[in-house]
Amino acid sequence: MELLFLLLPFFLLGLAVAGISRISGVAMSMIIVPALLIWGATPLDVISFMLLFVLYNNFTVATQNVRLDFKSLTFFPKWKALIPVLITLALTFTWPAAGVAFFIACFILEISAVVYKGIPSAERPATSEVTTHIVLASVLAAVGALLVPFISSDIYFGLAGLAILVLTGFAWYAGEHRDAFRGTWGYIWTIFNFFLGAFGVEASYYPSGLTRTFTSKLDSMIPIITVVAGFAGIMVVFTTQEMFSIPAFVAALGAAIGVRLFGVYEFSKRGSFSYLAIAVAVLAVISLYLVSPVPSGFEQFNTLLEAPAQ
Repeated sequence: MELLFLLLPFFLLGLAVAGISRISGVAMSMIIVPALLIWGATPLDVISFMLLFVLYNNFTVATQNVRLDFKSLTFFPKWKALIPVLITLALTFTWPAAGVAFFIACFILEISAVVYKGIPSAERPATSEVTTHIVLASVLAAVGALLVPFISSDIYFGLAGLAILVLTGFAWYAGEHRDAFRGTWGYIWTIFNFFLGAFGVEASYYPSGLTRTFTSKLDSMIPIITVVAGFAGIMVVFTTQEMFSIPAFVAALGAAIGVRLFGVYEFSKRGSFSYLAIAVAVLAVISLYLVSPVPSGFEQFNTLLEAPAQ
């Protein structure tokens, strides 16, 4: 019962953030990261939480109208769907974490293919382009996650706030200058996955809402690219720190319910960025800086989870 009371604020956080994002258009991570830090999260708490939250939340939004048909899977159609299941079971008996990771990787692979195929052929980016960006995003997110233990907690909250301001400022500038970053647009958003790995901050749904004077087919796949990058970051955190965030699951559930209830923000067709989103992001950073939080960690969850085994 005590664990449920401890997890309830995270559920409410996810639900509330989904509502705020629906109204303003602000990326959920730009509210959640400051909230976690204000609540006393350590840098490792933040990224273990956010990487899992982003993976789950991006899937929820990207697959709202997607139905997974086992008969028409891309990589494991029909009876071949048993292959990853059997491999997962085999791995689970020897190394449970590897079994779960393998199954999630196969799931991400199939969902990504479904989303990709769902894009009209005329608007679909080349598979080679998507693959290149997935590899680059995954490497950058993994590097960011590897660097977190070396960042002092005294300055981490300041850098996290700065990452939010950089992403927000870039989105505003891109909205005001629709011809800017021609030829580098997709790579810039892919490079931002370093912020995901290091600070848990991402805004992968912004590109599709920022109308450009040039064609950018990659925009529709950036949220899925971010999912893969998030998975790479999760693997780094789990293998190096053995951390897995249960509060993130609870918050993601709250956000998923919020998305189903409220829907998602529709960006202006004019291509300009939401000033309300800018205001919310800046307010979140100001609140973070005013509090100047001292990390205490989320060890109470680990204590409660380990208690029955003692």
